[in-house]
Amino acid sequence: MAAAALVAVSCDKEGNNQENGGEENTPLEQPTHRIKVLTAGDVYTYSYNDDGTVAAVAASWDGQDYANYVFNYSGNNLTVVEALENKTAFTAVLDANKHAVEMEYFLKDEPISLEFGYDKDGFLVSVKENGELISLQSIVDGNVEYWTRVGDYGETNENLDASGWRKKMHTYYAEKNIAGIHTEWNEDSQVKRWVYEANLLGRASVNVCKTAHWWGVNDSATESVLPNYAAKIAYYPLNLGTDGCVAEELKLYDKVEVYEATPEAMGEDAVATFVCEPIAK
Repeated sequence: MAAAALVAVSCDKEGNNQENGGEENTPLEQPTHRIKVLTAGDVYTYSYNDDGTVAAVAASWDGQDYANYVFNYSGNNLTVVEALENKTAFTAVLDANKHAVEMEYFLKDEPISLEFGYDKDGFLVSVKENGELISLQSIVDGNVEYWTRVGDYGETNENLDASGWRKKMHTYYAEKNIAGIHTEWNEDSQVKRWVYEANLLGRASVNVCKTAHWWGVNDSATESVLPNYAAKIAYYPLNLGTDGCVAEELKLYDKVEVYEATPEAMGEDAVATFVCEPIAK
């Protein structure tokens, strides 16, 4: 990763983009806890400033530290430096909620310019890469209903001949996601999950995620999308700690028929564990 300059793009610096409606609603409950340690193969340890923003994220693998991402704020500008090698990991322009509206980010050592749009509650609703729309999100009742994979020619919905287009649908438990964990993180944003968990890409769903399921099956013969769900579904058993936060996120992945019959018989695909702490008032 190398130093990157910010680019000028048109975004709402106050986070008031209204792609998701814009009606005045009762404010959503805010998380009461935050992530201290995320373990998903790599181990990410978060430290925080007095104002609640992330101060640094230490990353390790198999007991060995390989990165220490230090967050340097200057007004609404953020520079994240990997301190062990003294190089810039990414830069961002933040809105009033401290969410990134512009980001210069490195993916496989190649710099990309990203733009993020949010609704009035601070949920991510759109992502652009180098000026081109690459993903949309729909928010319903404070939860990420789905995020989209944009089609080969920029299509954004199933009403088009949209080869490559599909959306990942989510369902939720009644239990509250009190630590703001991003099980439903938008992989097509190009940003790694640990950055989401640093609260830079909008707030997480208010309830704990239960399932994730792709809708829109690509038909190579017609280069279009069939209006069906994919054969496989991801299921996340409910596993809360004594503090009420998600303790383990176990992704079980198998055919829909297995999920509908006996979810516990599904095959394990990935696992993450969390250590959380209360947010001081």
